[in-house]
Amino acid sequence: MVDKNLLQAVIDTAIDGLILIDGDGRVALFNPACEKLFGYQPEEVIGRNVSMLMPEPYHSAHDGYLARYRATGEKRIIGIGREVIGRRKDGSEFPFQLAVGELQQDGQPMFIGVIHDQSQWRSSEADLQASEQRFRLLVDTAIDGLILIDGDGRVALFNPACEKLFGYQPEEVIGRNVSMLMPEPYHSAHDGYLARYRATGEKRIIGIGREVIGRRKDGSEFPFELAVGEYHRDGISMYVGVIHDLTQRRASEADLRISEARFRLLVDSISDYAIFMMDAEGTVLTWNAGAVNLTGYAPEEAIGRPRDQYYTDADRQAGHPGHALQVARESGRYVNEEWRRHKDGRRFWVGVEISAIRDAAGTVTGFVNITRDLTALRQTEELQEQLRQAQKMEALGQLTGGVAHDFNNLLAVIVGNLELLDDQVQTAEKRQLVQQALRNATRGAELTQRLLAFGRRQTLKPSRIDVNALLGGMTDMLSRSLGETIQIDLQLAAGLPVVEADAGQLENAVLNIALNARDAMHGGGQLVIGTSTRILTEPHALPDRLAEAGTYVVVSLRDTGTGMTPEVRARVFEPFFTTKDIGKGSGLGLSMVYGFVQQSGGLVELDTAPGEGTELRLLLPAMEEAGDGTEASPRHNILCVEDNPDVRAMMASLLKSLGYAVLTASSGQEALDILRRPLPVDLLLTDMMMPGGMGGVALADQAQGLRPGLPVLFMSGSLGEEVLRHTRYVGTARVLRKPVRKAQLAEAIDGLLLENPA
Repeated sequence: MVDKNLLQAVIDTAIDGLILIDGDGRVALFNPACEKLFGYQPEEVIGRNVSMLMPEPYHSAHDGYLARYRATGEKRIIGIGREVIGRRKDGSEFPFQLAVGELQQDGQPMFIGVIHDQSQWRSSEADLQASEQRFRLLVDTAIDGLILIDGDGRVALFNPACEKLFGYQPEEVIGRNVSMLMPEPYHSAHDGYLARYRATGEKRIIGIGREVIGRRKDGSEFPFELAVGEYHRDGISMYVGVIHDLTQRRASEADLRISEARFRLLVDSISDYAIFMMDAEGTVLTWNAGAVNLTGYAPEEAIGRPRDQYYTDADRQAGHPGHALQVARESGRYVNEEWRRHKDGRRFWVGVEISAIRDAAGTVTGFVNITRDLTALRQTEELQEQLRQAQKMEALGQLTGGVAHDFNNLLAVIVGNLELLDDQVQTAEKRQLVQQALRNATRGAELTQRLLAFGRRQTLKPSRIDVNALLGGMTDMLSRSLGETIQIDLQLAAGLPVVEADAGQLENAVLNIALNARDAMHGGGQLVIGTSTRILTEPHALPDRLAEAGTYVVVSLRDTGTGMTPEVRARVFEPFFTTKDIGKGSGLGLSMVYGFVQQSGGLVELDTAPGEGTELRLLLPAMEEAGDGTEASPRHNILCVEDNPDVRAMMASLLKSLGYAVLTASSGQEALDILRRPLPVDLLLTDMMMPGGMGGVALADQAQGLRPGLPVLFMSGSLGEEVLRHTRYVGTARVLRKPVRKAQLAEAIDGLLLENPA
């Protein structure tokens, strides 16, 4: 007797569903596999009619089948041993195979059902059919030819692509030996290859995976690539051949060879562009005629070597060749203008473009380099820039020269009158005042001379100069002027030609440059003063002409100072342009140098960069012999009262430039304090309107009380002489309108002082 525990274990672990039904169709057993198949728990099914697990029409017909079976023995209960449909708890349906067995229990019939799920089988079957359809579609639509051959070499499949390739219909080929599609020697040798393969396993059937020749129906031949695979069907070897037509590829390859030959001819015939290929490391692979012309290197001297040899030493040491390739490698392209070195050692300026070449995976496999000589273009642009700068400086020169000329005329009058006055004064005190005024007027004249120098309107006294002797004679004076912290190094070239120039102006130019160099070397440094000879072989733009080709003497001054920014460099020769603090520079030093050299027929060169110092070179036309060089005085006390500090400082400077000694006060009270002291004051010059409750008229009244008869001159930005109408100064004093002109000021002061002599 079977152990009940064993039986229960079998029921619980069975893969197929096991269901027990009594004679009335009620479920008596529902194993775990049934639970999984139908989605019901046993308690939801046991005791209920099994038809609940069936969809229509089985659900309605089931009890009829069962009654008919009990009455007649007709075995149609749900279709014994056949495929039927079940219904899950969620209403979905699935196919299964049902086997039903009958047994008696307590004299009552019981039915045991074994349920085998067919869902996966149905799916696999559908997949197989779909796969076969896809294969047929693949065969029929394949671009490449597909041919199936049996073990005797007879064709079993010939797809549409084969029809197109060979020109045969399938019925003309299938069943015949495949050698009909081969020209000699393949045609005769094919059966031997097949037999030898079957006997020895030697794979030479038409050449597996290699290029062979096919023959069309019309007898023409064409190249194709053949891949052969073997499989067994019912124990018989079958061979699948994939035929890829190479006709178009061969034509394309021929076209490509022709195109490459034309391109190579084109590249090699370009003589003004260097075009060459490099590998991924920068080694030259090709070298065209343009590269030969540009660099001087023949192909055999360039190919197989790094392109670094065409860079200047400085660029090579700075790593520029590798940097250019890295930029091209990362961004795809490197474009720049830079220096290159010719085989003969000279430098030339080029535009270079390097493009990366990548394979299908994106890996850089090489570079193409295109280089164009831009030396002539660069020289033209430099010449145009020189001309623009020269025209700008010419315009500034015309302006400042005109102003300085008029100003110089005014100074001539002032100096002349002071000198006349100097002859007339009797006392030493008055003579001292005149001399003081003359000295200040002379300073104004010197300033004017600088402006005239820039405008090239100064009167030069040219003579033949030995520049080395002149510079040597300036050494002591330069040492004293520059101080102990500046080391002067003279580097004078021997055999220097003489120049024809104004020796005094050349000394001033050197001194001006040296003082600027000192100011740029905070804490000390070195100033190298040198001379040399240079031959100009190309034109240089000057304001009204081109500098002639010929020999020039170069005076150079190179410092170790802070250097100049590009913005400062662009304006450094403009008059009144200065980077020094207010009051520490007139901005006329270098403009005077520029004008002097231009007027002498030479030119000025400037090399500078921030942090790298500055070098100025004066180029003067060379002569044949040596020569030598050349050389260069006060009055009343004015009390100037003005509350605005800038205006006060300006008026003081103006008065000093007229030769007056000046006392200044910022308010009426401060002016009265000065007047109470035993200081000489010959004239009171005061603003009309000042803060603090005391205006110009009130100040003048009190000043007259302290210094009876003191001449008074008023200034105002908005009031005229009508403001004096109701004062005691009407007809005796003047009101100058701001801004005060120097000539007006001089005239007014002279007038008052003449009317009120001390």
